[in-house]
Amino acid sequence: MPINPTITIYITNCNYGKYLTAAIESAIKQTYKKTDIIIIDDASKDVSKKILKRYQKNSRIKIIYNKKRKGLIKSSNIAIRAAKGKFILRLDADDYLHPDAIKKMYLKIMKYKNAALIFPDFYWINNNSKILSKFHYKHKVNCNVKDTPAHGACSLINKKSLIKIGCYNEKFDRQDGYYIWFLLLFNKYKIIHYKKPLFYYRKHKK
Repeated sequence: MPINPTITIYITNCNYGKYLTAAIESAIKQTYKKTDIIIIDDASKDVSKKILKRYQKNSRIKIIYNKKRKGLIKSSNIAIRAAKGKFILRLDADDYLHPDAIKKMYLKIMKYKNAALIFPDFYWINNNSKILSKFHYKHKVNCNVKDTPAHGACSLINKKSLIKIGCYNEKFDRQDGYYIWFLLLFNKYKIIHYKKPLFYYRKHKK
């Protein structure tokens, strides 16, 4: 893995083997290259482990296997503790990133002092990766607690700030991005919106 990556992309997966390759490849093919990738497999029982074996020799990728299912929040905290980057980004295994996602968000967040999180708009896609629509957040220079929280995935977050607020609270297993959003704002961190869609959010039965 890179010795000093700027950004760690972590992928959480549980039985999403059908989509997993697209997620991993979108992380690998980012135009911003100072990244490492952590994949947390949460005790999958489908073809996920077979797919992950293809990436075991990739020096940029670290794979962690949970022996028992821990859920999204606990798996995320495992990845955050293992991350080497100054910034982190969660990518769910059934979604994937625009090739310039990391580059665009990183360059923008570095322009702001005390900015802890930057989030983009996104595309809704179906099972076959066909774009259904675009989702645009209401754009504001300074986000506050009255605004719609960013999606939990595909937001670029300053790791030091995230650790200071205690990472994800494991008492709440369905918080997704809400807990992080509110706690950062309550602690006077700045949250930035990137006004273009930079990831693909999949709608499917699971």
